[in-house]
Amino acid sequence: MSSARQTAAPREEEHVQSTKSGMHRLPGLSRVSFLLLMVGSTCGFYMRHAEEPGSITLANQSKSESAALRRPVTVPDSIRMTRLGDPQYDDGAPSRGLVAKFSPDGKRFVAVLRRGNLETNANEYSLILFETDEAFRSPNPRELLSMASSSNRPAIRNVMWLDDNDTILFLGENPRETTQLYSLKCSSKQLKKLTSHATNLSSFVAASKGGELVFAAETPSSSLINENTARRGISVTSELLSDLIAGKHGGGEYDDRALFIKQAGSEAETRITTEGRIGSYEMSLSPDGLHLVLQTEATHVPAIWTQYEDRFLQASRRNPSAPGARTSVLQYELVDTRTGMSRLLLDGPIPPLGGSEVAWSSDSQSVVLSDAYLPLNIEDAAERTRRKNHTFLVEVNISSHEFVKISDEDLRLLDWNTKTKDVVCDVGRIDSLNGKPSRKAYFRNDNGIWSRSSVPQEQAKAAPSLPDIVLEESLNQPPRIFAVDPGGGQKSLLMDLNPQFQGLVLARVEEVVWKTSRHHAVKGGLYWPVDYVAGKKYPLVIQTHGWNPDRFWIDGPWTTAFAAQALAGKGFFVLQVPDPDWHLVETPKEAPAAMATYDSGIDFLDGKGLIDRDRVGITGFSRSYWYVMYVLTHSKHHFAAADVADGVDYSYFQYMAFSNTNQTLNGDSDLTIGASPFGRGLLKWFKVSPAFLMDKVETPLRIQTLSPITLLGDWPWFSGLTRLGKPVEMIYILDGQHTLEKPWDRMISQQGDVDWFCFWLKGEEDLDPAKADQYKRWRNFRTLTADGSANVKAQ
Repeated sequence: MSSARQTAAPREEEHVQSTKSGMHRLPGLSRVSFLLLMVGSTCGFYMRHAEEPGSITLANQSKSESAALRRPVTVPDSIRMTRLGDPQYDDGAPSRGLVAKFSPDGKRFVAVLRRGNLETNANEYSLILFETDEAFRSPNPRELLSMASSSNRPAIRNVMWLDDNDTILFLGENPRETTQLYSLKCSSKQLKKLTSHATNLSSFVAASKGGELVFAAETPSSSLINENTARRGISVTSELLSDLIAGKHGGGEYDDRALFIKQAGSEAETRITTEGRIGSYEMSLSPDGLHLVLQTEATHVPAIWTQYEDRFLQASRRNPSAPGARTSVLQYELVDTRTGMSRLLLDGPIPPLGGSEVAWSSDSQSVVLSDAYLPLNIEDAAERTRRKNHTFLVEVNISSHEFVKISDEDLRLLDWNTKTKDVVCDVGRIDSLNGKPSRKAYFRNDNGIWSRSSVPQEQAKAAPSLPDIVLEESLNQPPRIFAVDPGGGQKSLLMDLNPQFQGLVLARVEEVVWKTSRHHAVKGGLYWPVDYVAGKKYPLVIQTHGWNPDRFWIDGPWTTAFAAQALAGKGFFVLQVPDPDWHLVETPKEAPAAMATYDSGIDFLDGKGLIDRDRVGITGFSRSYWYVMYVLTHSKHHFAAADVADGVDYSYFQYMAFSNTNQTLNGDSDLTIGASPFGRGLLKWFKVSPAFLMDKVETPLRIQTLSPITLLGDWPWFSGLTRLGKPVEMIYILDGQHTLEKPWDRMISQQGDVDWFCFWLKGEEDLDPAKADQYKRWRNFRTLTADGSANVKAQ
């Protein structure tokens, strides 16, 4: 390779052992967001038909002349790739409903796109306008607006049309500016800033005519040092340890939000008081603008709520915690926008592992909620039992708070149609969220009684007028935007987002199936080396924490720590592995199940003669950080290198350092390990928690830590392995977000991983002079692994 030189291949004793995988939940980060991501990658969300277990399709070994002129993918190619701009899509949500936003009259629609700029260290966003009647005949997209973000936040998001069919509202920012609410006139391209709030806005809702505006904003950072604390000290309750060390709190990605309402054209902002904590959760404004329904995080979980047959809710009350600790349990509140006061809409939680939507009646007098738990304070024992283990589609009157059950089916709420008066749902939440075709369910209210109805006559008679705007992609096909006629099946290409990929050799990707030692079939993704030659054995990198056979994943599921195509371009097999079945989450079987998946995956590929089992690396991110640390200390397999990023490790230190800030984290750790780390329970932790088994790690380990709080959580691994004379590299990305956004941060993480695995698994070094110190450190690490006398032995 032109940019690397071959060094002496690592000696056999240098191919040390390591297996790990783990997913990270930061204290204060909602259980909902992490568990939804996990369910999306472990349940039926991302499953499709594959070959029988044990089967594999050999990659095409021939290379055309045109392919010979192209080059493999690099990390900069991934960063510069044009992608859909909606953050939900980057987080793994299907593209359904996220590609296009139609104007109210349906005559035009817009799409938001993004790409990274490595020269400016910014992400560039574009708002693209299409005319609907041109979708199937010479579409002529035009750029309405471009903005760039030098922060971790999107430059354009939350796009909303007003009723005039010409004005678009959105949250936006420019480099070194805060996120504010903007309006844009499509006809004139006139851009106007509607808010000048002191901090970043994180979400908003607005009346369709543009009158009332409600927005959530970050709370400003404030010093913990003042005259009072100087005289009396700080009475510590639920403060983050990192905040106490820094002497300030607030202003962070996972800190509380404040809610405000204002009238368009006015500078005055009215603060809204809520019972629960404000986050970037769902909000819905009534058509008349007088009431707001929103999700908040409960500051206290009532004991009766733990009677629901939901183990995640039950875990939130497993152990006592400090007053003010995070609960990660969501609830619905109703806000009167005239007074700014709020109250609970329904005395029941939103399921932590699921989702819920809101739809208003046209007269603004009631709302329909999906997937909601109903109150348990009733006399009827049979009905109370039913409510404990069922969620419901329910109508709630906002004046009386009386509710009427509509259905207990598995439904995802789509709309309360103002013309037909029908509540419209997708049947099957998982399939619906995954963008798979699903049948519709319609419900109609006749004199206060809800019943299932057939397809509305008005809808049946009307011919489909709006095309479906879809993002089509596959394992080996980069995303393109198409218009599809839902009636006649006509299809038209609107945009190829990445024509520059014509000059690249993309690694072949295929879904493979293998069986674990427990005879459980696992489906994952296999990236083939671009230089594959039959009979040659290649190094392997296992990427943990998710698999989706319907997505084009140039990196893998996340931008943090993963670089699948770039690694394949360097001559690696890359195995993208799903998480354990979600039923095992927060049980002692979770990490062993992950380990069984990785071990059997190695055996499977080795049995096919594809890999050199002495040159296997593994990387973990978020919760799979925990899995990888577990594997490094428990697996029979030896790993030549490992990397983990921004995760939880279920160590005694993290338990004690962070559990007072998050009520759920206590129960989570106890359930996952199988005991609390006190008394006899500590003996269980000695056997299971990887940090107590640090002396067993015999693998060069790269740790990516992305914020002050995770630096604290990762520090024992760095200091402990250093004390033991083990090869450990810690990279601190000071302003990194959990899923990395800024181009330079991604280069540190992803290119660093490519360099790390090339060094340990292939004996290769990049000739870039800027990396000289990096390789000097790593060569010293190799001395440690080769010379046992250099290691500090555990007593």
